[in-house]
Amino acid sequence: MKQIALLSATHAPGLGPDAEAALGTIIEAAGGKPGPYRWLSPGHALEAEVEGNPSLTKAREMLGEMLGEMMGGIPADINFIPADGRRKALMIADMDSTIISSESLDDLARLAGKGDEVATITARSMRGELDFSQSLKARVAMLAGSPASLIDTIIAEAECNPGATELVATLRRHGVRTVLASGGFTFLTEVIGGRLGFDAHFANTLVVRDGVITGEVTDPVLDQHSKRTILDREIEALGITPDDVATIGDGANDRGMTERAGMGVAYQGKDALKAVTPYWLDHTDLRGMLWLQGYDDSMITRS
Repeated sequence: MKQIALLSATHAPGLGPDAEAALGTIIEAAGGKPGPYRWLSPGHALEAEVEGNPSLTKAREMLGEMLGEMMGGIPADINFIPADGRRKALMIADMDSTIISSESLDDLARLAGKGDEVATITARSMRGELDFSQSLKARVAMLAGSPASLIDTIIAEAECNPGATELVATLRRHGVRTVLASGGFTFLTEVIGGRLGFDAHFANTLVVRDGVITGEVTDPVLDQHSKRTILDREIEALGITPDDVATIGDGANDRGMTERAGMGVAYQGKDALKAVTPYWLDHTDLRGMLWLQGYDDSMITRS
C-alpha cells in the first residue's frame, strides 16, 4: 500500500530549509524509503511518498530526537496517510477545544461562579475517566438558577481556532459535506456553524425557562455513541462508506466517530482519543486536516 508521509508545523518560524532532509531521515529510521518531496504549504507542510511499511511509532520517536539537531527546536507533527482514498467526502468536527478554543460549559460555569468545580469534572470526562452523559448532567445541574443572559456572553466571547475558517470553506468549495457534532450546546453550535458555514450542526439543548438556566439538559444527551450514530446516518444519506469520512476532535467523547471514520484526527488530543487513531495534530493548526488530505495552498480558501 502506497503511503504519504506528512511533516507539518504552524508554530513560528515553521519548518526550515532542512525539513526535506529531516523528513527523509525520519522515514528511513522508521523503515521506509522516501520518494519525491512536495511542499503543500511552504514552511508549514511537507509531504513525501513512502516506499515500504514504516513504523509510525519509530517515526515519532525519531522526530522527537531530531528537534534540537535538525529541526531547530521547532516541534512538528509526523503522520503517514494511505495514498489511495486520501480525499474525503464528509467531515464531522467536534466544537469545544477543536473548532473553537474554549470549553463552553466551563466558560458558562466560570461566569456563574462555579468554574473550578465544573472544570475539574470536564477534564476528567475528556480523559475518559467519567461517563460523559452523567458528568454533563452533573455539571449542568451546578448552573441551576443562573441568568440566561450568561449565554449571550459565551456566544460573544467564543473564538475559532486558527485554521477553522480555511478548513470549512475549503472543504465546502470542493464539494465536501461538513457537520459540526458537539457534546456542548445548540446555542453555540448554531452560531459557530453559521459563522463558518457548516452544512449541519448537532449538540445538546440547555433548558432555559423564564430567563433562567434550570440546570437541566434535554434527553438524550449527545455523547460519543451519538456522534457515531450521526456519522452512520450521514454516510447512509450520502451513499458513501466510513472510509470516505474524516473526523476531528480532542477528547474521549470523540472516540466513537474517530474509530469509525477512515481518517479520524486527534487535534491536540487527550490520550484516550490518541489511543484509537494514528492521526495526530499537536503542533499544527486546523489547516492540518486539509494537508492530511493533500490540499495545498493553491486550493485553500477563506471564503
